[in-house]
Amino acid sequence: MLGWLEWDCTAKEAVDTQASVLAQSFEKLAKSCILCFTPSNLRFIVKADAEGGVQVWSQISPEHVFNEYTVESINENEINLEVVLDHFLRALRSSHNALSVAMKLTKKENIPLLSIIISNQSRTGKVMALNQDIPIRVLGPRQMEHIHEPLVPEPQVNILMPSLISIRPIAERMKAISNTIEVSANTNGELRLKVESELVQIVTYYKNLLNPELDVTSQVGTPRDTASARDTHDFVSAKVDIRNFIKFLHSYHVAPNNVVCCIIENFAVVIHVYVNSSLTTFFGQQNCAALTYYIPVRTQ
Repeated sequence: MLGWLEWDCTAKEAVDTQASVLAQSFEKLAKSCILCFTPSNLRFIVKADAEGGVQVWSQISPEHVFNEYTVESINENEINLEVVLDHFLRALRSSHNALSVAMKLTKKENIPLLSIIISNQSRTGKVMALNQDIPIRVLGPRQMEHIHEPLVPEPQVNILMPSLISIRPIAERMKAISNTIEVSANTNGELRLKVESELVQIVTYYKNLLNPELDVTSQVGTPRDTASARDTHDFVSAKVDIRNFIKFLHSYHVAPNNVVCCIIENFAVVIHVYVNSSLTTFFGQQNCAALTYYIPVRTQ
């Protein structure tokens, strides 16, 4: 069973600024997502609807969202649920400006449900409770065995991206030129976005950006080319589906204060989106929410 998850919207504004905005940014990627509850963390997983699509893996400290958080299950206190994002979002939007919101796992007529109990105050001052039941699919250990975060080679370049809101209209206009976008960066703080067709080529440059060092444990293998072997002005590139890149840009909904683009040449673009992180330390922060987008290169 999932014991009891509770948070106070008036204190943390948790629904609108955390779970709701995460679901809103994922809605453009897939119809459903997986919620993983353990005593120490809460994870959102979005698998691509089709091969070659975007995957998102995110991890949030429960204290970052909930005032009270209890998880109990026979599966080593781990509960994994698949939920339709549209249903989840509608329930969370109903909790806007609520006095309190609680969430628990229930079952009615042998159908598993995620119940969201919303407490509001009427004009007369009476407290009223609204219950929203969301149909879910409970995933057991066998189903979760086949769900793994992608293992990728070490990137040649990490670069701190400019504001996603400023990039989004540029990428939308580029979409009319080509189905692919070339994302390039170097270790001199320069980022380049390029699209081209038989008739036109459009390139957008950003400079004076930071090249942070990241300790990402999900990487595997050796880099295809070491940074020390390259000139700092040499660009590393990966060409991806521009629709997938624009889907990632919807993560501006979570109001990130740091977005790090990691380029694995001719393989993938991996982007880490951080909320409540500092410039000097991205990992190991209890109050930091992290979303990782995996965008594979387009082979055609």
